[in-house]
Amino acid sequence: MNKEEFYQKMVDILDAETVKPEDVLRDFSEWDSLSVLSVLAMADSNYGVTITPEEIRSVMTAGDLAALIEKKQK
Repeated sequence: MNKEEFYQKMVDILDAETVKPEDVLRDFSEWDSLSVLSVLAMADSNYGVTITPEEIRSVMTAGDLAALIEKKQK
């Protein structure tokens, strides 16, 4: 996974200026059910990974989400 590309996709989903690995997802005003669905769709279409609702609830930061996707790709 190209992490720079991943964080750029997260910028688009979260309508933010930047998204860094240490950023807490719930701190973004745009982190809501629609953005969660967008993340799930992005993970599937761009990385071939299916993320369950339980898994998405377990991630705290953008870096945690990237690590989850990388782990599931293996």
